[in-house]
Amino acid sequence: MSGGSHLGSWLSALADGQLAPAETERALSHVAVCLACARELDAARAARRALTSARDVQPDPALVQRLMALQASIPPADSDPLRSPLRPGPAYSGAWAPAYAGDADYSGNLARRARRGRAARLAAFGAGGLGMLGLTLFALGDSPVVSPDLSAQASMSLLGRAGQHEAAPGEDVLARLDVGGQGTTAEALAWVAENGWVAPTGLPDGFQVSALRLLGDEGQVLEIDLTGPHGTAVVRQQVGRLQAGVTAGAGTTAAVSAVQVPGHDVVLLAQDPAHVAWQADDVVVDVVAEVPDDVLADLVAAFPGRGYDAGVLPRIARGWTNVTGAIASP
Repeated sequence: MSGGSHLGSWLSALADGQLAPAETERALSHVAVCLACARELDAARAARRALTSARDVQPDPALVQRLMALQASIPPADSDPLRSPLRPGPAYSGAWAPAYAGDADYSGNLARRARRGRAARLAAFGAGGLGMLGLTLFALGDSPVVSPDLSAQASMSLLGRAGQHEAAPGEDVLARLDVGGQGTTAEALAWVAENGWVAPTGLPDGFQVSALRLLGDEGQVLEIDLTGPHGTAVVRQQVGRLQAGVTAGAGTTAAVSAVQVPGHDVVLLAQDPAHVAWQADDVVVDVVAEVPDDVLADLVAAFPGRGYDAGVLPRIARGWTNVTGAIASP
């Protein structure tokens, strides 16, 4: 660290994973005991996550119907002048029949040829416009790559400020909902589902939602803090696709192994405390928890586990909702 007792110029390098292992451990040890530096580090990491998820919008299931409606506006092949320029008229009587004005293609009627040329250009423009629309939506539908923080210090920091902690960053959604008592968990999970995030079908026995926060400048990350008789868990969600071959630190490959939960392709990122992640449609879910293994498995199973769909139509759907979301935003 430089120039005093705080991180100083090390803060940006730590957020980017550019410090040497020894320097990283030293900086993270300082963050664990320094509230000011912890807040600055969270803000720096949130800014970096915001840059990778600036266009994230949940896909619109009605996109295919809209595209089919656009396709229906293109003239069929039978009336397309580009596809049948030499089709004979009703008076055609043979290969050597003489042409006459108003029927044959080579009559010398310049006005007729001009009309045919305009029709051909309009048809080509319609087909080309639809193709450009599809390519544009396909490009806009690419999802950002999400790489969870693998450090034990970051996981311990999450668990340490779980619940209604004064040092916790982000917007307190529960305060906005103005709920309390027995209805807090139900209201919180209903809000999660209504706002396009991944909501669990239920929680393990005794677990309640103790905090619900939106992190980042535009609320790109959702944090759900859970407390129960067996311990504490922090669930984070972010729109994107889970990075393949997750790395720990600068250029070091993390040893990961699969966690067996039916219907989920779960990856174990760390063991002390337990840190797992998986894909649920277009959202990456990662959980840090200090609970027994069977309770962790029940918690993971409560959330959806559908994988990321990288197909053409789903990607075009994501692009369409990105466009409509940007237009609808104030």
